[in-house]
Amino acid sequence: MLMVYALIVFLLCVALGVPIYFSFGLTATFACIVGGLPLQIIAQRLVIGMDSFVLLAVPGFILAGEIMCQGGISKRIVDFSNAVVGHLKGGLSMVTVLTSMIIGGIAGSAVAETAATASILVPSLEKEKYPKEFSAALVGTAGPVGNIIPPSIPMVVYSMVSGLSLLDLFLAGYFPGLIIGLSLMGYCYLVCKKRGYGGSTIHFSGGNLLKAFKRSILAILIPVVVVGGIVTGVFTPTESAMIAVVYSLIVTIHIYREMTWRSVPGILLTTAKASAKLVMIMGAGSVFSYISINEGIPELFKEFMFGISSNKYVVLFFLNLIFLLAGCLIDILVATIIFVPVLIPLQQALGLDPLHIAMVFIINLSIGLLTPPVGYSLYVSSAISGVPVETVARYAVPFVVIMFGILGLMTIFPQLTVFVPRLFH
Repeated sequence: MLMVYALIVFLLCVALGVPIYFSFGLTATFACIVGGLPLQIIAQRLVIGMDSFVLLAVPGFILAGEIMCQGGISKRIVDFSNAVVGHLKGGLSMVTVLTSMIIGGIAGSAVAETAATASILVPSLEKEKYPKEFSAALVGTAGPVGNIIPPSIPMVVYSMVSGLSLLDLFLAGYFPGLIIGLSLMGYCYLVCKKRGYGGSTIHFSGGNLLKAFKRSILAILIPVVVVGGIVTGVFTPTESAMIAVVYSLIVTIHIYREMTWRSVPGILLTTAKASAKLVMIMGAGSVFSYISINEGIPELFKEFMFGISSNKYVVLFFLNLIFLLAGCLIDILVATIIFVPVLIPLQQALGLDPLHIAMVFIINLSIGLLTPPVGYSLYVSSAISGVPVETVARYAVPFVVIMFGILGLMTIFPQLTVFVPRLFH
């Protein structure tokens, strides 16, 4: 009963516009006082929640994404994507998705990836006579691929909370991210061909492709360096984030020369603000998780699900419903802190692969970035394109349906999410 009251307090704080980390802290304080727990627990768990070597990767990936956005890397990736698929009917719409997939392997954040892609491609889509509403929905929908294709900040947080190998989580994200991206590109081709969107005058040329590849090769290599170094054991996931930062700085300042050292302090300040908020959420969320475990919530949740059914497919169906609802209401990182400790006993009792559950969870909560009232990717796309968010959400429905279909496949066939990590074991 204590956690019910705590949840009400948390949701009330969020509804009143209290920052998430303060909402967690106030809720934890309330739960400790009402539950008779010593208040020292709050300080202890705050420190424990933030004392993680893996968590150091988060500011690194955020910083690398900021450098990418300001240093010309995004523009070169767009040019390369255009050379690959820009000649097809509706080519620029497919360029948008392909660019999102590549940038998603650099920035590690759906929101950062949406902002980077929208600022470049929304004006270009308008010039080629794509409906503004379609363009905004496309850019917003392609953004969440950044949470699925590694490196991924939500995967870093999931690894920290669950104890799963971050490398395995990264590897598990490749195939789902690839399938979602290709499916969205296929839909773009069909809808543009049917409705006559686009009409690019670009013609495919091996020479242009080679030229674009040479211009963008250093940018495209970033995810290869990051994940490749982890797989080969050259450096740890946390070190890989710092490697990405150093590599991005060298490329953008000394090779592309589209950014100077004078830009670095501003980028560091932006990164520090974003990282501080996230680390505070992790610390406050650790208190919340401790209290829920102390109250026996994981076991109660397991018994509740088994009360519905002991069939793993039925349980997975209801888990999807719960995750989707959570994605509509709370941020993916907050949901990770709340749900993952509760999921562990359930997945163990059902004999489910923890990597499978992790990917189902991340895909669900990534779809939540496209569903109001949270819908961060939709809000970013709406702000940049000037299209009302409710209109963007309406035009995004077909894209979301496609993602639901992929989610269903990943849920029923766990092999689709775990076969890549198993190749390296």
